[in-house]
Amino acid sequence: MAVSTTKRKYSLVGENTILALQRGLAEATWYTSPVPKEQLRELLERRDGPALRDTILWFALLIASGVSGYALWKAGSWWAVIPFMVYGAVYATSSDSRWHESGHGTAFKTDWMNNVLYEIASFMDMRESVPWRWSHVRHHSDTIIVGRDPEIVFPRPPDIRGLLLGFFSLRTIPLYFRHVLLHAAGRLTPEEKTYVPESEYGKTFLRARIYLLIYAAVIGLAIYQRSLLPLMFVGLPQLYGAWLLPIYAHPQHAGLAENVLDHRLNCRTVYMNGLNRFLYWNMNYHVEHHMFPLVPYHNLQRLHELVKADMPTPYRNLFEAWRELVPAVLRQVKDPSYYVERRLPTPTLSPEVPHGPRILTAKGRVVNGWLEVCVSGFLKPEDVVRFDHAGKTYAIYRTLDGRLYATDGLCTHAGAHLALGFVKGTLIECPKHNGRFDFTDGSPQRKPVCVALQTFPAKEHDGKIFLQLTPSGENREGLGRQGDAVSGPLKVAAAA
Repeated sequence: MAVSTTKRKYSLVGENTILALQRGLAEATWYTSPVPKEQLRELLERRDGPALRDTILWFALLIASGVSGYALWKAGSWWAVIPFMVYGAVYATSSDSRWHESGHGTAFKTDWMNNVLYEIASFMDMRESVPWRWSHVRHHSDTIIVGRDPEIVFPRPPDIRGLLLGFFSLRTIPLYFRHVLLHAAGRLTPEEKTYVPESEYGKTFLRARIYLLIYAAVIGLAIYQRSLLPLMFVGLPQLYGAWLLPIYAHPQHAGLAENVLDHRLNCRTVYMNGLNRFLYWNMNYHVEHHMFPLVPYHNLQRLHELVKADMPTPYRNLFEAWRELVPAVLRQVKDPSYYVERRLPTPTLSPEVPHGPRILTAKGRVVNGWLEVCVSGFLKPEDVVRFDHAGKTYAIYRTLDGRLYATDGLCTHAGAHLALGFVKGTLIECPKHNGRFDFTDGSPQRKPVCVALQTFPAKEHDGKIFLQLTPSGENREGLGRQGDAVSGPLKVAAAA
């Protein structure tokens, strides 16, 4: 059989970008394993405690190893190599998972904690915080979709030399500073412009200039002291400490299928021991993370237990994953069309675990602009339901104190169904990219969402929930405020 040796084009502004759009692979709907709604709600719950504990321990490791390395270096002892190896691995490898989780906004319950850790870890990991935030949004929308995903590490055919150099960041560092200098000069690449909103350009340029000032200060201090020691703490850790990151990260996607809409086919879940899971913040549960990006890292192991019957067999350890990965990548050098085919289990969907949320429809005809949605008891406190009518999707919410609100049902950023999201207070978090809206007025509250939702009046009467199809603020005579209970009788049609 003839072997295809055609080199694929991975540019985000090339012909494969157009093909991905034409084939419906861009911003598409992905397969999701069934999880009971109440259990998923528990897994989505945010807490500060686990991430606070792990972050304190992480900084303690950095400080302890850094102080030990400094003292032994000053003493002229070669034993300084050991603490610096620890410092480098914690700094350059483990910062990647901290950047990742805090960027999703799920590590901490408190947003400012996520934002602070994200900026610190981004700098340590040599990832510019603004463009990488938007790059990762696209990665989750279009995971390993050729022409769309900017984070494909293993293009076909693979660059083996480049991958080997990556264990010491010998490709990462020059590319990073090339982009930082470009951004500091007030420019972005054509590919970056496809996923970074124009409103974020100024922040990108400002941070690039701050990064350069920090590196200039560290280099200046090293020259002044006539010592490499300052650079051992900032800058050089990417050379001597990043070797562990590819060992963790490459099994995520390497050698697997491109252009599929099922994360079980293009991601791996690999079992790790407690130390590795701490350093990697449970990103070894990578299928689960891509399928349910709202679930905090500290709940991924519990999520795995719920969905593993619907998953391919997990890899028992890193060695087993690499034993599959290496031959696959080497084969792709000669045959770019080759990929590892993950074996999916026989579907086992049951009535007790419905696949996706229940889609509600009107119980009768429209009366005075109002439609019956469901009985009151169906919508629990701090919850959301999906309601479809006349080709349009709505999301209807109940707050913890019982007030009702309604908005458009699709996220304004990427069209994800908000009924699959997470309600906390008066916020709805999009299930696809973790953007947030205040559903009382539809306003964006967390990027990547920038465009507000349209809101609609929702009311409760005689043990039933009703939606008015006219947007809030239009034709609302005598209805009171959105979120209030209906006062007086409300005539509705009998169920059809």
